[in-house]
Amino acid sequence: MTGVKFRMVSALLLTLGMLACAADRTPKPLINTSPSVVSKIAAPEEEEFREKYVVVRGDTLIAISDRFGIDLNDLVRENNIADPTMIYVGQVLLIPPPPDEADGPLLTIAPPTDPLLPTLEPTTSSVP
Repeated sequence: MTGVKFRMVSALLLTLGMLACAADRTPKPLINTSPSVVSKIAAPEEEEFREKYVVVRGDTLIAISDRFGIDLNDLVRENNIADPTMIYVGQVLLIPPPPDEADGPLLTIAPPTDPLLPTLEPTTSSVP
């Protein structure tokens, strides 16, 4: 019987040893290598951040753009105005943000000149 006991004790010790070795292993953290899905949170519409202005009698787009410190072309473009001379009382205009001073001066392009028109020379006033 001693041989049977020896085998049982040996098997028990072997099993305990294997369990002890397995218990020492700490599982490695799982690394997700699949492409992550980034869900975009719906940003509020830009209109919420823009100022609105209601046109009153006597207003012009030039006066409105000067009042808010914005370029006339930006005001026209922002409101999809086809004819800048035609605005009406009660019209709601979206006012774009003024240009950022850190951006520097805006590029301005001179209007084209008509080659058929004579070139104007500067006038000088000379008293004889």
